[in-house]
Amino acid sequence: MNDSMQTVRLLGESAEAALAAGNIGEAEGLFRKIIGLDPRQAAAHAGLGAVAGLRGEHRLGAESLAKACELESSNPMFLHNYAESLRQLGRNGEAEPLFRKVISIDPHFIPSYDSLISLLQLNRLQAEQQKQLSYGDMLSRELAILSSNQGNAWLDIGELPKATAAYRRALEFFPGYVTALSNLANALRSEGRICEGEDAGRQAVAIDPSFAPAWNNLGNALAEEGRLDEATRCFDRALALRPGFPEARHNRGSGLLMNYIYDHEIAEEELFDMHRRWGESYPLPEGWKRRPIEAAGRPLRIGYLSPDFRMHAMLHFLEPILAHHDPAQFEVVCYAECPAQDEHSRRLMTYSHSWVRTHELDDAALAAKIESDRIDLLVDCAGHTRGGRLEALAGKPAPVMLSWMGYLGTTGLPAMDFRLTDIWADPPGIAEGQHTERLLRIPEGMMAYRPHSSCPEVGALPAASTGAITFASLNNIRKMNAQVVELWSGILKAVPGSRLLLQSGHLADAGTRGRLTGLFEAFGIRPDRIEMRKSSADFLQTYLEADIALDPMPYGGGATTCDALWMGVPVVTLSGSRPAGRLSTSILHQIGHPEWIASNLGKYVELACALAAERDRLALIRKGLRETMRSSSLCDEAGFVRRLEKIYREVAG
Repeated sequence: MNDSMQTVRLLGESAEAALAAGNIGEAEGLFRKIIGLDPRQAAAHAGLGAVAGLRGEHRLGAESLAKACELESSNPMFLHNYAESLRQLGRNGEAEPLFRKVISIDPHFIPSYDSLISLLQLNRLQAEQQKQLSYGDMLSRELAILSSNQGNAWLDIGELPKATAAYRRALEFFPGYVTALSNLANALRSEGRICEGEDAGRQAVAIDPSFAPAWNNLGNALAEEGRLDEATRCFDRALALRPGFPEARHNRGSGLLMNYIYDHEIAEEELFDMHRRWGESYPLPEGWKRRPIEAAGRPLRIGYLSPDFRMHAMLHFLEPILAHHDPAQFEVVCYAECPAQDEHSRRLMTYSHSWVRTHELDDAALAAKIESDRIDLLVDCAGHTRGGRLEALAGKPAPVMLSWMGYLGTTGLPAMDFRLTDIWADPPGIAEGQHTERLLRIPEGMMAYRPHSSCPEVGALPAASTGAITFASLNNIRKMNAQVVELWSGILKAVPGSRLLLQSGHLADAGTRGRLTGLFEAFGIRPDRIEMRKSSADFLQTYLEADIALDPMPYGGGATTCDALWMGVPVVTLSGSRPAGRLSTSILHQIGHPEWIASNLGKYVELACALAAERDRLALIRKGLRETMRSSSLCDEAGFVRRLEKIYREVAG
């Protein structure tokens, strides 16, 4: 960067800071100075437009923003602000196409939806006043489409209540709009309001039985309720209506495998066989030969494929890897299967690895991209979970492919060479028969955990003030089956005065709460001993009320277990029969507390009751657990990545 460019950059940063601080005169002077140095600095012209807008000088603002858009015709922020300045001048006819252009360039640019909807509502009001009924009806339909699309944008960035509100507004503009109703079903399910999601899905398929996405979204809601046979019929219906429909195809095949992991009544042999049979539908290409990895004298190229480079539990395990890879030895490419970026995505991008947005790529295009990038080792971090892209990997676009962490079990995919794990999550001599992949066990643990960037300090033992033990689980409520309820009811009966605190997104749903309440009552536990809460942004505060955390089965916790321990709350777990039920076992071994691991259901109850009976010990555990964890291999990010890199070098040959 030459001196002039450096000067412009520094002036720009100062101008933006002054504008953010409300120092309008200072910002204006700096923007004009930049333009004097280089008249083609679009951001400076846009800055002058913002200054003029703050002063109410919309004509001058429009002129500056028009210049910025002339210099950068595809910048959505400049275009939006220019359109807004035109709207302030009453030039709605000129503003409208600009708002449309912004949305076409960036479908997640929310403010342009709001502005365009406001403009069209004004047009509709005028049409109604002038008795132009057909034109008003056309505008109502367009407003419904815009609102539904805005809901999609909110959904993509995880703003579920706003997405739900947008879909409902679409239905106000155009009652019976099946696309909005189907999308509403999806948003409600994602928000944890499963029964409401099912109702919306059923309304959608009743209005238009030929609309495949509605059947798919209804199937998703039914799958969340554990009604897999009914869900399968919905996915089949969606595929019959739209053959090759990617989401329905995933849900009907790969997604169902994920759902079956929750089912404690399925034997491990049957579960493995389901995965193996699924994989047989995706054989390696005939005549495929591995491209030799000639890495002497150059860094290995590692690709990470994940839908979770964003606000997600996997973030705690992905970030340590991206933060600590040795750039001299490894070139990292992140294949981000995320429809939109959030603040966490943007933070991960600061680690200076290459990023590829894959959400818009079909399977063939994704595979071709990975192959053209000459990736040596591809690490799939999703498996059969939502957002997984295993079908794209079936043709083996990288010479070596590994599965890690995001899916706790075999993929069944013939192209997948290895699964990264450890001796506790996948004990030697037991786990091999549950996998089509070869198991690579990372010494000292299969992952490193990075705690939340801001979390409460560990509080005093709640039982010291309440006088009674509070057990808790913040796991996905889908992991709460009849076996778990019976087991935890036995613990509550054995510990007088104790209560159970449950928190999960699905507990926003009245039907789910009622089902669980009924289950506990069936095992002799009154409703007043169970507290149910829906998820919240400050969920870590809940651990300040918990004395002991209980891990469900057969699908136990991962990030949830780590969070509880970080907050000073010991976790009682059963070392289960499948990898998804042994991750907490791995975590507890890594932090040096294997005594909280039960080998059978009876021992599980004994361990929980023994901890509850020793409140002084519980208080000491709570006081020291975070530091114990911090000094363990579980939080040794750099050490974990060095051990992982050693394995990468070995398998690359």
